[in-house]
Amino acid sequence: MNDFIISELFTVDSGKIHAAKELGDGIFPLISCGDTTNGLVGFFDIPEELLHKNSITVAYNGSWPLLSKFHPYEFGAKDDVAVLVPKFDLPESVLVYVAALFNRSTWRYSYGRKCFREKVRNQRLRLPIADIAELQSKENAITKFVSKATRDYLPKLNISSKIKSQSLTWKNEQLVKFFHLKRGDFHSLSVLGAGNVPTIARGFEDNGIAGNFEMPDDAEVYAEGSLTISTVGGDAFVQLEKFIATDNVIVCRPIIPMDTPTLFFFSYLLNRQKWRYSYGRQCYMNKITKLELPVPITGKGELNQNAIRTLVSRSPYWDIVNGKLINVS
Repeated sequence: MNDFIISELFTVDSGKIHAAKELGDGIFPLISCGDTTNGLVGFFDIPEELLHKNSITVAYNGSWPLLSKFHPYEFGAKDDVAVLVPKFDLPESVLVYVAALFNRSTWRYSYGRKCFREKVRNQRLRLPIADIAELQSKENAITKFVSKATRDYLPKLNISSKIKSQSLTWKNEQLVKFFHLKRGDFHSLSVLGAGNVPTIARGFEDNGIAGNFEMPDDAEVYAEGSLTISTVGGDAFVQLEKFIATDNVIVCRPIIPMDTPTLFFFSYLLNRQKWRYSYGRQCYMNKITKLELPVPITGKGELNQNAIRTLVSRSPYWDIVNGKLINVS
């Protein structure tokens, strides 16, 4: 493993487009700091000199500063993102890997602590590569690890199959209307021995699972089909097997029966609120109990799970996710 400074590998510049309204309709995607649909704003007529390809965008602000995305296609960029253009001919797998490493460090920034160009330029990445020459090889350690071609990860989106969310009735409701909230039961993992119980902690990786440990005295085993929220970063996950949790995790147990798409819908809504929280502004129980989320409701004022199921199942990535899940409903 060796450390590389981003400016050694990439030319780092800022996007040159300030507002989409400056452009006419066209065929080129415009990328911003948004955290959904790979940052896509829409398709516009973008001048050739403002187009990039096989580059990475890094958010300066928005919900997740430092959030990074790889774009193998031609695109234009707004001025709220950095554009990382490789100085060398790098395999797609390396570019995907670099974007993933950036995303592991988003916790360092928040809405109040933005990440601008000089910070991006000076970011250090630890790569399993001896030198830049090895990085350029299509047989390097990263390419062997990230084995699939990028196109295999890109979903096919059938626009005509999407329902119009505007036709639904939406209402802001408190999270506590749908979930019983409870903090986890113990503080330290260091006192636990190895075991076979998945243990959720404050982390933002691996669905929040810190590892498998023995069950502490007086700890509760929570049922599959619950949500967990990290008090540190606000990261929300759907838990599809039984687990125990540390006290820097809020466990959300459904009050009403919920199927898997509905659980993922709520985790999505919660993760959309992550910009409110950071290590210095943690997401404790008194805040989360007041949190309101927009949900579709039926004519009787109940949660419209049929609509949620349709919305989730027709989202561009659901087939990829659903193929790896065991439904708990």
